[in-house]
Amino acid sequence: MSAPVPASDAPWELLAKQLAGEATPAEQAELQAWVQAQPEGQQWLREATRAWEQATPPAPLFTEASVEAAWQRFRTRENIPAAKTEAAPRPEARIVPMWASQGWLRVAAAILLLLGAVGVWRFTRSGAPANLPMVAVEAGSAVRVVGLPDGSKVWLNRQSTLHYAAGFKAGPREVQLTGEAFFDVTKNPQRPFTVLSSTSRTQVLGTSFNVRAYPGEDSVEVSVVTGKVAFGPRAAPADTVLLLPGRRGVVQGKQPQRARRTLTADSNFRAWQQQELSFDNAPVAHVLRTLETTFHTRVTVSDSTLLACRFKGSFPAPTPIQVLRVLSLALSAELSTKPDGSYVLRGAGCSAAGAPRP
Repeated sequence: MSAPVPASDAPWELLAKQLAGEATPAEQAELQAWVQAQPEGQQWLREATRAWEQATPPAPLFTEASVEAAWQRFRTRENIPAAKTEAAPRPEARIVPMWASQGWLRVAAAILLLLGAVGVWRFTRSGAPANLPMVAVEAGSAVRVVGLPDGSKVWLNRQSTLHYAAGFKAGPREVQLTGEAFFDVTKNPQRPFTVLSSTSRTQVLGTSFNVRAYPGEDSVEVSVVTGKVAFGPRAAPADTVLLLPGRRGVVQGKQPQRARRTLTADSNFRAWQQQELSFDNAPVAHVLRTLETTFHTRVTVSDSTLLACRFKGSFPAPTPIQVLRVLSLALSAELSTKPDGSYVLRGAGCSAAGAPRP
């Protein structure tokens, strides 16, 4: 992913005029040229404009003093040097039109700051509230349980990382997930809980659900256990779907445009968290796919007819090799290990009824 455009380098003055409908043709052309020249320019313009359109409109008038104060906060936060010709703030407060022709950069900063457009854009690009220290929690090689400051609980799967702002308890309930996690969210209708991955956004008020968002996989999946979940592509909030218990949502690809809603396909989607696998007359193809998603264990078969065989069994505290050994015995198949650590099942396959061939 390209680095976000630094706020101090962005043409806020031109954007403010454009949003106000007062940019000249030359200024519109200048803004468009800047956007096209930046790797993240189109995304910046799209997110800033969306934030502007969706935000609550401010009062029609500001005092010059309030605009000046907002500008100074914005300039300090973004490390924008003061211009040598910048006049000192007037001591008295005077009512001025929002779109006065002078002081455009200050007005742009004040309005974007008050509407939250800068924060929305920077959070969307970085996955974290601007200017707040981040707390990072890594699961490493074992499942880890994390208690969040709001009382919510998160189970982090292996090789997964969770980031959230140090001000999480009082600020937005927003976390960034890389990998897989099960969330049991404390209900708070006034403060929605948002989970961001690199390509998806999941938002709830209080519920329990599983998010799978490993960087090496071509999709993000959300499976709901309780409550309601809004889920969709991060770059296209309008294409969000509502998921109810027992439902699963999927966004496909690195730049997804919409989310798909399906039944929860695999009853073992929480196996990594609950430490139990259960198969009831399941096709071997399903069993092997579950082992791959749960343990990242790759298994191939020498004869594709093995995949249609049926298998039944339950495994408390399972390990991949334990499941595969039982499966190979049930299929009268031979289990071997390849040099890369993956496994191979060799056997004659099954009859139409699902029993191993004699």
